[in-house]
Amino acid sequence: MEITRLLAPLLIVFALGGCGMSESVPAQDNPFDAPQDALSDEQARAQVVDPAVAVVRAVPLDDVTGGFSFGSCNDQGEPPFQGRVEVTFRLPADPEPVYAQIRDALLAQGWTGGAPDGQVVHGASLHRDGVKATVGPRALDPGYGSLQFYGECGNTGEHGAEGAVDITGELR
Repeated sequence: MEITRLLAPLLIVFALGGCGMSESVPAQDNPFDAPQDALSDEQARAQVVDPAVAVVRAVPLDDVTGGFSFGSCNDQGEPPFQGRVEVTFRLPADPEPVYAQIRDALLAQGWTGGAPDGQVVHGASLHRDGVKATVGPRALDPGYGSLQFYGECGNTGEHGAEGAVDITGELR
């Protein structure tokens, strides 16, 4: 009874605490909503497909497949979009040497380790010229690895309803 009497006012404060706060916090512009340098569909695709092809040709990977898609840079599925590639490959019993070979190949091609300044990327990541790459296990497919590339948010086309395009033939 004593705890309930003490917690009730606290719960009311928490419940009402967010009311009115949206008026006092100014809306911030999303830098992805209006890209400074628009990318054509071909440029957005090349940003991510070309490095994927270069890595697959530099590192021997088993059972390679890949897909390209445009991904929205906002939660509404609207422009701007970025090019995205996912390359999947079968992992050996000890995958770390394969991941290291991929990272080394990217570094040799001018990529820098880690996420770009001001960004957080989950997993091992690299970046070059506004494009991010991550490499690691493929969560949806045990026994497979994933190399993903994310281009710049600069394509202003309408791609909301498009699905992924198979690029496996380009990778081999």
